[in-house]
Amino acid sequence: MKSNTPILQTVIHGLATSMGSRVLAMALRFITICLLPFWLTPTEIGFAALIMACVNIPAAFADLGFGTALIKEKSCDHAMFASVYTVSLLSATLMGIGLILGASGIQSAFSLPVMMTTIGAFALPFSVLAIVPNAMLQRELRFTSLAARDLMGELAFSCTAITLCVLNFGPIAIAFALVAQRIVRWLTASFAVDWKPKPKLHVPAIRTLMRFSIFQLGSLSLNQIFNNLDKLLIAALLSPTTLGFYAQSQQLTTAPVQSFIGGINNVFFASFAKLQNDEEKMRTLFRKLFQGLLVASFTLMAMMFPAMALIPIIYGNDWLPSVPIARILCLALPFCCASILEGIMIAIGGERRRLVSAITKLTIMAGGILSLFALFPNLANPMTIAAIACLAFAAASFNNAHFILKRLRLSILKDKNMLRAAALSLGIAATSILLTLMLG
Repeated sequence: MKSNTPILQTVIHGLATSMGSRVLAMALRFITICLLPFWLTPTEIGFAALIMACVNIPAAFADLGFGTALIKEKSCDHAMFASVYTVSLLSATLMGIGLILGASGIQSAFSLPVMMTTIGAFALPFSVLAIVPNAMLQRELRFTSLAARDLMGELAFSCTAITLCVLNFGPIAIAFALVAQRIVRWLTASFAVDWKPKPKLHVPAIRTLMRFSIFQLGSLSLNQIFNNLDKLLIAALLSPTTLGFYAQSQQLTTAPVQSFIGGINNVFFASFAKLQNDEEKMRTLFRKLFQGLLVASFTLMAMMFPAMALIPIIYGNDWLPSVPIARILCLALPFCCASILEGIMIAIGGERRRLVSAITKLTIMAGGILSLFALFPNLANPMTIAAIACLAFAAASFNNAHFILKRLRLSILKDKNMLRAAALSLGIAATSILLTLMLG
C-alpha cells in the first residue's frame, strides 16, 4: 500500500475486495450446505457438524494467539515470524496426534466415527502453517491476496465435499473436505508472500508477542468453544440426529454470516490498527460503518426469517423440524454481523474486553444449556438451545459496542444519523417477522 493512500480509501477498497470474494466463497459454501441433505441423512449431517467442531476447537488453541499478535505488533522482524512458525507448528502437531489418540473417546461421547476424527486431525498442522503468511498479508493490507486465499479454500472444500458425497463416501467426505480446505488456504497464502519458513525459536520475540497474544489465545479459543459447544452438548445429551436438524438450521442462517464476517474483520482490524494514533479519523470511520452495519444486518434478518419456510419444500417433510430452529437463529443474525466490532475493538486496545466478551458468551451458552437440561428437561430441545445461543450473541455484541462507543466518545442517542439507522433497521425486521407469523 502506498504511504499517501488515504486510509478510508484503503478500507473501502479492502472491503470491496474482501466482500466480493467472501460473497463468492459464501455462495460456494451455501450451495454445498444446501446440496448435502440430498446425499446425507440428518444423522450424517450431525456427524459432519461434529467433525468440524473437533477440528476447529483445537485449531484455535494451536494458534496460541500469535497470528493476531503479529498483525498488532508495530515492528516485526524475521525472528518473530520464524519463532511463531516453529511454536505454532509444534503445538498443532501435538494436538493433531492427541486428536487421533482420543478418537475412540470421542466416539464414545458423541458417536462420531473414529475414521472421521482421524482424517480431520490432519487439517490441524496446515491450519497453523498459514499463520505467518496470513499475518504478513494483513500487515501489508493486501486484501486481494487474502480474498483469494479464502475463495480458493472454499472452492476446495465445496468441490471435495460434493464429489465425495456423490461417490457415496457419506459424512467422511466432510472430513476430507476440511483437510483439503486447510491445505489450499495455506498454499495460496504462502505463494503470495516473500517468506521462506525456517524453524527457529527466539525466546525474546515470543515473550514480546505474548504480552498481546495471551489475550487473543483466550478470546479465540473461548469463541471457538462457544461456536461449537451447543453442537457438542446436543450430540452428547440428545442425539446426532437432533444435532443434524440443529446444525443444518445453523448452516443456513448464522454460519454463513460468521464466515462472511471473518473476511471483513481482517479489513477492519488491520485498517483501524493503522489509525491507532488518530482518534478523530477512527471516530468518523466507525460512525459510517456502524450505520451501515445496522441497516444491512437487520435487513438480512428480515429476508431470511420468512425464507426458512422453504426448507421442507426443498428437502421434504423429514426436514420440517429445522424450520422453527432456523427462524429462532435468524433472530441472532444482527448480533452475528456485529462480530465485526471485535476486529475494531482489539485494534483500539480492547483485547481484554474481547476476552470478557468471549467469557460472557461461553458462560451464557454453557450455563444456559446445562441449566435447561438440569432444571427443565421437558423444555430441552433445539429451539430452546437456539434461543440461548441468540441471547449469548446479543450479550457479547452489546458488550463490544459499549466499549467502542465509550472508547471513541460516541453515543447512539446523541447521534441523529445512527439513531435514524437503528430505528429504520428495527422497523424493517419487525415488519417482516410479524407478517411471516401472521401469514403462517
